[in-house]
Amino acid sequence: MVGALPDGRPGGDVTGRAPVTERRPAPERRPVTERRLVTERFVARAAGLTAALTAAGALCGLLRDQIVATLYGAGGATDAFLVAWTVPEFAATLLIEEAMALVLVPAFSRALAGGGGRPARDLVAATLPRLLLALTAASATLAAGAPLLVRVLAPGLAEPDIAVDCTRLTAVTILTFGMAGYLSAALRAHRDFLPPAAIYVAYNVGIVTTALLFHTLWGIRAAAAGVALGGLLMVLLQLPRADRRPGRAPRTAGRRRGGLRDPPTGLAAAPVRGGGDAAPA
Repeated sequence: MVGALPDGRPGGDVTGRAPVTERRPAPERRPVTERRLVTERFVARAAGLTAALTAAGALCGLLRDQIVATLYGAGGATDAFLVAWTVPEFAATLLIEEAMALVLVPAFSRALAGGGGRPARDLVAATLPRLLLALTAASATLAAGAPLLVRVLAPGLAEPDIAVDCTRLTAVTILTFGMAGYLSAALRAHRDFLPPAAIYVAYNVGIVTTALLFHTLWGIRAAAAGVALGGLLMVLLQLPRADRRPGRAPRTAGRRRGGLRDPPTGLAAAPVRGGGDAAPA
Protein backbone atom coordinates (compact mmCIF):
# COMPACT_ATOMS: atom_id res chain seq x y z
CA MET A 1 0.00 0.00 0.00
CA VAL A 2 1.42 3.34 -1.07
CA GLY A 3 1.09 6.36 1.19
CA ALA A 4 1.40 10.03 0.40
CA LEU A 5 3.51 12.88 1.70
CA PRO A 6 1.87 15.93 3.31
CA ASP A 7 2.22 17.94 0.09
CA GLY A 8 0.44 15.25 -1.89
CA ARG A 9 3.50 13.71 -3.54
CA PRO A 10 3.61 9.92 -3.61
CA GLY A 11 5.84 8.49 -0.94
CA GLY A 12 6.79 5.04 0.26
CA ASP A 13 4.20 2.48 1.28
CA VAL A 14 2.86 2.33 4.81
CA THR A 15 5.65 0.00 5.79
CA GLY A 16 8.25 2.69 4.96
CA ARG A 17 9.70 0.96 1.94
CA ALA A 18 10.73 3.07 -1.09
CA PRO A 19 8.52 2.77 -4.18
CA VAL A 20 9.66 0.30 -6.80
CA THR A 21 10.74 1.98 -10.05
CA GLU A 22 10.89 0.30 -13.44
CA ARG A 23 14.40 -0.32 -14.72
CA ARG A 24 15.10 0.37 -18.37
CA PRO A 25 17.66 -1.73 -20.19
CA ALA A 26 20.98 0.02 -20.77
CA PRO A 27 21.68 1.01 -24.38
CA GLU A 28 23.61 -1.58 -26.27
CA ARG A 29 27.28 -0.71 -26.67
CA ARG A 30 29.76 -2.17 -29.03
CA PRO A 31 32.20 -4.28 -27.05
CA VAL A 32 35.58 -2.70 -26.45
CA THR A 33 37.18 -5.93 -27.59
CA GLU A 34 35.70 -5.49 -31.07
CA ARG A 35 37.19 -2.02 -31.40
CA ARG A 36 40.52 -3.34 -30.23
CA LEU A 37 40.32 -6.24 -32.69
CA VAL A 38 39.61 -3.91 -35.61
CA THR A 39 42.54 -1.70 -34.62
CA GLU A 40 44.91 -4.63 -34.24
CA ARG A 41 43.94 -6.07 -37.62
CA PHE A 42 44.38 -2.74 -39.36
CA VAL A 43 47.76 -2.11 -37.77
CA ALA A 44 48.88 -5.67 -38.53
CA ARG A 45 47.93 -5.38 -42.20
CA ALA A 46 49.56 -1.96 -42.57
CA ALA A 47 52.72 -3.07 -40.77
CA GLY A 48 52.96 -6.28 -42.77
CA LEU A 49 52.49 -4.48 -46.08
CA THR A 50 55.01 -1.80 -45.19
CA ALA A 51 57.57 -4.35 -44.02
CA ALA A 52 57.19 -6.46 -47.17
CA LEU A 53 57.59 -3.51 -49.54
CA THR A 54 60.47 -2.10 -47.50
CA ALA A 55 62.24 -5.44 -47.77
CA ALA A 56 61.53 -5.50 -51.51
CA GLY A 57 63.03 -2.02 -51.84
CA ALA A 58 66.14 -3.10 -49.93
CA LEU A 59 66.56 -6.14 -52.18
CA CYS A 60 66.16 -3.95 -55.24
CA GLY A 61 68.83 -1.65 -53.80
CA LEU A 62 71.19 -4.59 -53.40
CA LEU A 63 70.48 -5.67 -56.97
CA ARG A 64 71.10 -2.11 -58.15
CA ASP A 65 74.50 -1.99 -56.47
CA GLN A 66 75.52 -5.32 -57.95
CA ILE A 67 74.44 -4.36 -61.47
CA VAL A 68 76.18 -0.98 -61.37
CA ALA A 69 79.35 -2.59 -60.01
CA THR A 70 79.24 -5.26 -62.73
CA LEU A 71 78.62 -2.78 -65.55
CA TYR A 72 81.20 -0.18 -64.56
CA GLY A 73 83.60 -1.77 -62.09
CA ALA A 74 86.10 0.35 -60.20
CA GLY A 75 87.70 3.37 -61.80
CA GLY A 76 87.64 7.11 -62.21
CA ALA A 77 84.16 7.17 -63.78
CA THR A 78 82.67 5.19 -60.89
CA ASP A 79 84.35 7.51 -58.40
CA ALA A 80 82.79 10.44 -60.25
CA PHE A 81 79.36 8.84 -59.96
CA LEU A 82 79.84 8.27 -56.24
CA VAL A 83 80.35 12.01 -55.77
CA ALA A 84 77.01 12.66 -57.49
CA TRP A 85 75.42 9.86 -55.45
CA THR A 86 75.68 12.01 -52.31
CA VAL A 87 72.89 14.23 -53.64
CA PRO A 88 70.05 11.65 -53.67
CA GLU A 89 71.30 10.10 -50.43
CA PHE A 90 71.06 13.45 -48.65
CA ALA A 91 67.80 14.38 -50.37
CA ALA A 92 66.15 11.07 -49.42
CA THR A 93 67.05 11.45 -45.76
CA LEU A 94 65.86 15.05 -45.53
CA LEU A 95 62.91 15.21 -47.91
CA ILE A 96 61.36 11.74 -47.67
CA GLU A 97 62.29 10.17 -44.36
CA GLU A 98 62.64 13.07 -41.95
CA ALA A 99 61.25 16.55 -42.59
CA MET A 100 58.24 15.66 -44.73
CA ALA A 101 57.14 12.72 -42.60
CA LEU A 102 57.61 14.42 -39.24
CA VAL A 103 56.05 17.75 -40.21
CA LEU A 104 53.43 17.09 -42.87
CA VAL A 105 51.85 13.85 -41.62
CA PRO A 106 50.66 15.50 -38.38
CA ALA A 107 49.59 18.59 -40.35
CA PHE A 108 47.48 16.56 -42.78
CA SER A 109 46.06 14.46 -39.94
CA ARG A 110 44.94 17.55 -38.04
CA ALA A 111 43.41 19.02 -41.19
CA LEU A 112 41.44 15.85 -41.89
CA ALA A 113 40.26 15.64 -38.29
CA GLY A 114 39.26 19.29 -38.18
CA GLY A 115 36.32 19.35 -40.57
CA GLY A 116 36.63 17.01 -43.53
CA GLY A 117 37.72 18.17 -46.94
CA ARG A 118 38.02 21.93 -46.77
CA PRO A 119 40.91 22.18 -44.24
CA ALA A 120 42.92 19.55 -46.14
CA ARG A 121 42.40 21.33 -49.46
CA ASP A 122 43.36 24.62 -47.85
CA LEU A 123 46.54 23.04 -46.50
CA VAL A 124 47.50 21.77 -49.97
CA ALA A 125 46.75 25.15 -51.54
CA ALA A 126 48.87 26.92 -48.92
CA THR A 127 51.88 24.61 -48.97
CA LEU A 128 52.23 22.86 -52.33
CA PRO A 129 52.88 25.87 -54.64
CA ARG A 130 55.51 27.30 -52.29
CA LEU A 131 57.13 23.91 -51.86
CA LEU A 132 57.32 23.37 -55.63
CA LEU A 133 58.91 26.78 -56.08
CA ALA A 134 61.49 26.19 -53.34
CA LEU A 135 62.39 22.69 -54.57
CA THR A 136 62.73 23.85 -58.18
CA ALA A 137 64.98 26.71 -57.12
CA ALA A 138 67.12 24.39 -55.01
CA SER A 139 67.49 21.88 -57.86
CA ALA A 140 68.44 24.59 -60.34
CA THR A 141 70.94 26.13 -57.91
CA LEU A 142 72.59 22.78 -57.29
CA ALA A 143 72.80 22.02 -61.00
CA ALA A 144 74.37 25.40 -61.68
CA GLY A 145 76.82 25.02 -58.80
CA ALA A 146 77.77 21.43 -59.63
CA PRO A 147 81.39 22.29 -60.62
CA LEU A 148 81.99 24.03 -57.30
CA LEU A 149 80.33 21.21 -55.35
CA VAL A 150 82.52 18.60 -57.06
CA ARG A 151 85.68 20.55 -56.24
CA VAL A 152 84.61 20.83 -52.60
CA LEU A 153 83.55 17.20 -52.17
CA ALA A 154 86.30 15.53 -54.20
CA PRO A 155 89.35 17.71 -54.88
CA GLY A 156 91.77 16.07 -57.28
CA LEU A 157 89.14 13.72 -58.75
CA ALA A 158 90.35 11.91 -61.86
CA GLU A 159 87.15 12.55 -63.87
CA PRO A 160 85.72 15.88 -62.67
CA ASP A 161 83.74 16.51 -65.87
CA ILE A 162 81.86 13.23 -65.47
CA ALA A 163 81.20 14.04 -61.83
CA VAL A 164 79.75 17.42 -62.80
CA ASP A 165 77.46 15.85 -65.42
CA CYS A 166 76.28 13.18 -62.99
CA THR A 167 75.70 15.75 -60.25
CA ARG A 168 73.56 17.85 -62.55
CA LEU A 169 71.46 14.81 -63.41
CA THR A 170 71.01 13.80 -59.79
CA ALA A 171 70.19 17.38 -58.79
CA VAL A 172 66.70 16.70 -60.16
CA THR A 173 66.08 14.46 -57.15
CA ILE A 174 65.75 17.48 -54.88
CA LEU A 175 62.54 18.31 -56.74
CA THR A 176 61.28 14.77 -57.25
CA PHE A 177 62.18 13.49 -53.78
CA GLY A 178 60.56 16.54 -52.21
CA MET A 179 57.36 15.89 -54.13
CA ALA A 180 57.52 12.18 -53.33
CA GLY A 181 57.87 12.98 -49.63
CA TYR A 182 54.96 15.40 -49.77
CA LEU A 183 52.68 12.86 -51.45
CA SER A 184 53.81 10.14 -49.05
CA ALA A 185 52.88 12.33 -46.08
CA ALA A 186 49.43 13.06 -47.52
CA LEU A 187 48.74 9.39 -48.27
CA ARG A 188 49.92 8.20 -44.87
CA ALA A 189 47.64 10.72 -43.19
CA HIS A 190 44.81 9.13 -45.18
CA ARG A 191 45.92 5.68 -43.91
CA ASP A 192 47.01 4.71 -47.44
CA PHE A 193 50.36 2.96 -47.00
CA LEU A 194 50.82 1.01 -50.24
CA PRO A 195 52.23 3.69 -52.58
CA PRO A 196 54.57 5.30 -49.98
CA ALA A 197 55.98 1.90 -49.05
CA ALA A 198 56.67 1.04 -52.70
CA ILE A 199 58.55 4.18 -53.74
CA TYR A 200 62.04 2.72 -53.28
CA VAL A 201 61.11 -0.25 -55.44
CA ALA A 202 60.19 2.17 -58.24
CA TYR A 203 63.33 4.23 -57.60
CA ASN A 204 65.70 1.29 -57.92
CA VAL A 205 63.85 -0.11 -60.93
CA GLY A 206 64.44 3.22 -62.68
CA ILE A 207 68.18 3.13 -61.96
CA VAL A 208 68.64 -0.50 -62.97
CA THR A 209 66.59 -0.19 -66.17
CA THR A 210 68.36 2.93 -67.39
CA ALA A 211 71.82 1.56 -66.57
CA LEU A 212 71.14 -1.70 -68.40
CA LEU A 213 69.67 -0.05 -71.49
CA PHE A 214 72.07 2.85 -71.97
CA HIS A 215 75.39 1.99 -70.30
CA THR A 216 77.06 1.36 -73.66
CA LEU A 217 75.96 4.75 -75.00
CA TRP A 218 76.24 7.00 -71.96
CA GLY A 219 78.65 5.17 -69.71
CA ILE A 220 78.31 5.93 -66.02
CA ARG A 221 76.05 8.85 -66.87
CA ALA A 222 73.34 6.28 -67.56
CA ALA A 223 73.30 5.39 -63.87
CA ALA A 224 72.94 9.07 -62.95
CA ALA A 225 70.12 9.43 -65.47
CA GLY A 226 68.53 6.39 -63.83
CA VAL A 227 68.63 8.21 -60.50
CA ALA A 228 66.72 11.10 -62.08
CA LEU A 229 64.22 8.70 -63.66
CA GLY A 230 63.80 6.78 -60.41
CA GLY A 231 62.92 9.97 -58.56
CA LEU A 232 60.29 10.75 -61.17
CA LEU A 233 58.83 7.26 -60.82
CA MET A 234 58.49 7.85 -57.08
CA VAL A 235 56.17 10.75 -57.82
CA LEU A 236 54.23 9.06 -60.61
CA LEU A 237 53.62 5.99 -58.45
CA GLN A 238 51.82 8.05 -55.80
CA LEU A 239 50.20 10.76 -57.89
CA PRO A 240 47.05 8.86 -59.02
CA ARG A 241 46.16 7.84 -55.47
CA ALA A 242 47.01 11.24 -54.00
CA ASP A 243 44.88 12.98 -56.62
CA ARG A 244 41.81 11.17 -55.29
CA ARG A 245 42.64 11.66 -51.61
CA PRO A 246 42.81 15.40 -50.71
CA GLY A 247 39.86 16.29 -48.55
CA ARG A 248 38.52 12.77 -48.14
CA ALA A 249 38.31 11.08 -44.80
CA PRO A 250 40.65 8.12 -44.34
CA ARG A 251 39.13 4.80 -45.35
CA THR A 252 40.03 2.06 -42.93
CA ALA A 253 38.67 -1.23 -41.77
CA GLY A 254 37.33 0.52 -38.69
CA ARG A 255 35.27 2.95 -40.72
CA ARG A 256 33.82 0.25 -42.94
CA ARG A 257 32.68 -1.88 -40.02
CA GLY A 258 29.83 -0.25 -38.23
CA GLY A 259 31.18 3.28 -38.33
CA LEU A 260 33.95 2.81 -35.82
CA ARG A 261 36.52 5.53 -35.54
CA ASP A 262 39.70 5.25 -37.55
CA PRO A 263 42.16 3.21 -35.53
CA PRO A 264 45.26 5.19 -34.58
CA THR A 265 48.60 3.95 -35.76
CA GLY A 266 52.15 5.20 -35.44
CA LEU A 267 52.90 3.93 -38.93
CA ALA A 268 51.62 7.16 -40.45
CA ALA A 269 54.64 9.17 -39.35
CA ALA A 270 57.16 6.35 -39.49
CA PRO A 271 59.86 6.89 -42.12
CA VAL A 272 60.23 4.14 -44.68
CA ARG A 273 63.71 3.33 -45.87
CA GLY A 274 63.99 0.68 -48.51
CA GLY A 275 66.51 1.94 -51.00
CA GLY A 276 69.65 0.61 -49.43
CA ASP A 277 72.33 2.92 -48.11
CA ALA A 278 75.29 1.26 -49.73
CA ALA A 279 76.59 3.03 -52.77
CA PRO A 280 77.78 0.98 -55.72
CA ALA A 281 81.41 0.09 -55.56
